[in-house]
Amino acid sequence: MHGDPAVELRLSLEEARALHALLERLLENGDQDQRLEHSYRLLGWRILAATGGKGLTGRIAGLAREAESLEEYEAARDRELGPVLDGLERGENRDP
Repeated sequence: MHGDPAVELRLSLEEARALHALLERLLENGDQDQRLEHSYRLLGWRILAATGGKGLTGRIAGLAREAESLEEYEAARDRELGPVLDGLERGENRDP
């Protein structure tokens, strides 16, 4: 994927979200194509970078804007969310 020639697309946020939703449905229906899954993750990263938000969503959107690659974004997101997810998974934070 990384050695192939690049193609740039300009989509409206609405178009990007519609395409992302379509890719998600394909993946949920069992399509195991790695290129499809990578495109889904890549598009999700760029959608998040184009949007904003407050709180945790805003922090993650900021990471998306700062990252120069999908891999860089995912690593930063995992570092940022790791402590949050660990806290949510602790027994005292679970519903009875």
